[in-house]
Amino acid sequence: MKSLIIATAAIASFASVANASPVTNLQFLEAARCRGLAGSENLGKLDTAALDTFLRAEGGSRELAIRVSAQKKIQAAAKEADGADGEKKAKLLAERDGACAAYMGGAK
Repeated sequence: MKSLIIATAAIASFASVANASPVTNLQFLEAARCRGLAGSENLGKLDTAALDTFLRAEGGSRELAIRVSAQKKIQAAAKEADGADGEKKAKLLAERDGACAAYMGGAK
């Protein structure tokens, strides 16, 4: 139930961001990177349902090259996070919990 509430709040957050101004390709690609970080077991996997929904909704209106780039960003970020330790892991956790919070609805 808690995950459903978090996902609903995150989707509402994305909707308000999307209504306020269009999501740029750069923001879409940043959200994709965040998806890769959030799904990493090494960093402590987070619930990615709301982020996945956001990426699907936003991806529909993107050119193929942007969608392909987003998939590559997700995979590269996940690989980077899964292999990180020490200082690199701390840096990626800070990115996921800081810059990515806007795309994840602030939920951890």
